[in-house]
Amino acid sequence: MPNATYAQLDTTIRVKESSLLAKEDYDALLRANSLEDVFAALRKTNYHIPENIGETHDFEGFLTRDLREMYAGLYEETPVDEVVDVFALRYSYHNLKVLFKEWYTERDFSHMYINIGRFSIEALRTLMQTGEGNQFPEVMKEGVQHARDYYEEYHDLDGISILLDHSYLGHLRDIADKSDDQDMAKTLLMMIDLENLSMVVRGMKQGRSRGFLEAVLSDDGTFEEVELVDLATSKDYNRVLDKFASLPFAGKINDRISANDPIDVVQLDKKIKKIEAEEIRQAAWVPFGPMPVLAYIYFKENEVANLRLILNAKEYDLDQKSVEERMRPIYGL
Repeated sequence: MPNATYAQLDTTIRVKESSLLAKEDYDALLRANSLEDVFAALRKTNYHIPENIGETHDFEGFLTRDLREMYAGLYEETPVDEVVDVFALRYSYHNLKVLFKEWYTERDFSHMYINIGRFSIEALRTLMQTGEGNQFPEVMKEGVQHARDYYEEYHDLDGISILLDHSYLGHLRDIADKSDDQDMAKTLLMMIDLENLSMVVRGMKQGRSRGFLEAVLSDDGTFEEVELVDLATSKDYNRVLDKFASLPFAGKINDRISANDPIDVVQLDKKIKKIEAEEIRQAAWVPFGPMPVLAYIYFKENEVANLRLILNAKEYDLDQKSVEERMRPIYGL
């Protein structure tokens, strides 16, 4: 799809971006003395807070509704569905995990469905059980079939979850390979590489076996799976950083991560999120293409995650500093 088709959408996205919460909004939410004060502050924004929220405390309900409406609108407005799929597919693969669990345990887990994205629960159920569905791309069908074959051989539900996480990254690579937009393709490759970096370090810290690492690491990024597994089993953080130093965003990795310090996995993930946010924020200013849409979804997802964190923190009287440390990067900073 020619990038010129995004010209009108660019204006729409810039308007949507203006409704994202600013630092001042977060400061007000964090300073709030009670949940009621948080609700009052949110009612001054574009979020629709139910009148009975103080009784139900159903935070997930209005947050999920907001995301669902955002994705539905963007699927209508964006020339290429796969642009919106980049983040919406997370919900589809989550729902597939739930459906597999229901099927193989013969129990009802419908309360775990997240009805976001262009693939309905019923369509996903049909795909899982029969492998059929004309609306699904081949890469998704192959991932589901692989998960089915695995369970039939090993009867391991946890393994299915890992395989579907792997399939999601493979799906991103498929979207990148088929994209006409270089910036979008580079961004998706970066996301896969950063996920692999996190998994390599986690594997090192946890002393994971080669078999486990081969299952969770993706060869859909810049490096082959065997290279990543060798890194993770080397126990040498310098080798890891030297390897990833060849990537386009390597300067930011070296600025934020030092092999001379004990690598804390939680802090590493926070640094990775910052790198990811900086790269996406920068690419978002490329006009007449998919990157403004992708960036808007990314920061909207971060915003909802931050609100979920703040609301739960206020409900359970958690320390404000620990909340701030766990917040994801926000738009404009």
